[in-house]
Amino acid sequence: MHFLSRLRPWALMAALAAFGSAAPAWAEDTLARIASSGELKLGHREKSLPFSFKDANGAVKGYTVDVCLQVFDEIKKELKRPDLRVHYLLVDGKNRISDVKDGVVDLECGGTANTAARQKEIAFSHHIFVATSSFLVRKNSGIKTLDDLQGKKIAVQGKTTNEGLLRANERTYNRHFNYVLADSTIDVVGALVKGEADAAFADDAGIWIPLTRLGKNVDDYQFLEKRLSLEPYSIGLRKDDPKFKELVDRVTRRMIQGGEMAALYKKWFSVEQQGMLPMSMFMKEALRRPSDMGVEQIAF
Repeated sequence: MHFLSRLRPWALMAALAAFGSAAPAWAEDTLARIASSGELKLGHREKSLPFSFKDANGAVKGYTVDVCLQVFDEIKKELKRPDLRVHYLLVDGKNRISDVKDGVVDLECGGTANTAARQKEIAFSHHIFVATSSFLVRKNSGIKTLDDLQGKKIAVQGKTTNEGLLRANERTYNRHFNYVLADSTIDVVGALVKGEADAAFADDAGIWIPLTRLGKNVDDYQFLEKRLSLEPYSIGLRKDDPKFKELVDRVTRRMIQGGEMAALYKKWFSVEQQGMLPMSMFMKEALRRPSDMGVEQIAF
């Protein structure tokens, strides 16, 4: 039986436990700044389906965006300012953490892993999703294990924890992969679909939705049993602003405990005629026990 299937759900929070913090160069009262400017600066991604993306009409949407808009509603109530507006700002894998630190955005609403290393730079909400890093291959490729990927082309988003996992796996097990670096998860999947890569490597949920959006039958593809990591996603915000973090945590805790987060999962991880991506035991545990712990990247 695979390791992940043997790991008991209650063990998730124990596995995610990590420590470490460092004082930032500066701190700001985020609620006061929002009240003064009249706007919440919401950082979003361009193509991180289904978490944070622009649709065909340029509208910002996604699972994480919906959570952040619930936070926005709470901010309006807290400040008694129904006139507040949202200012959407595009962030990417390279600048999303620094944009939070530097005050470019108030909330980073993408698909960002809450790691112990990143908690030294910014704060995070409760976990809103738990992903596992996975390999997607064509069923007829003959690829069954990581050893079968030796020398093969693997599409992965550059400068992400997933790229780091692949390179660490190479060093640890004396493997060699050929990298097809992409700018987003949908581009990672696209490289596999177009035959530019032998495998796509990304977070499982981030792979599944783009595959269906590309009009491909999921039955023609399969995930390898081996997963390389367990990563909780959270909303990023600045450190040392306890009042703002308390507000964000209040919203995410309410959504988790009241069933709204599970309803959002059903909304964003269901595709017509393809069904819903099964909720992992790790995600179920996150919905039972709200936590904002940053992980040491957990590799299996």
